[in-house]
Amino acid sequence: MSQKWDHRYLELAKLISTWSKDPNKQVGAVITDANYVRGIGFNGLPRGVMDDEKILKDKNAKLPLIIHAELNAIFAARGLGDTIYVWPCLPCTQCMGAIIQQGGIKRVVTSVTTKHTRSSWNKDLVYNMASETGILLYFI
Repeated sequence: MSQKWDHRYLELAKLISTWSKDPNKQVGAVITDANYVRGIGFNGLPRGVMDDEKILKDKNAKLPLIIHAELNAIFAARGLGDTIYVWPCLPCTQCMGAIIQQGGIKRVVTSVTTKHTRSSWNKDLVYNMASETGILLYFI
């Protein structure tokens, strides 16, 4: 995959992140295989669950329900794809576990600024999980 396409797919993930109705964090993900988009996802409530503003604004009510962008992309890709593009952050440990279990994804591409931003999860654990399983974390 050329760096030009990596930039394009990361921009697509950024656009898809704007589809999320979560007022606090909008995340987008794109799974590709060569030059084909195999799945896209954004964080949101499960299909069929009403996007209630009260739930989306209440962290304690939202967190147990929200489906992360990476998982939605994995579900849509149905096992196809070798690269996942995630905007604007690294996957959390649970999503990294799902990426590993998916079996075909070999690269996670995200923004270079992700290295320097704080997050609520353990980035070192995500780095270790990727390293132990041979998945490349690529920052552009």
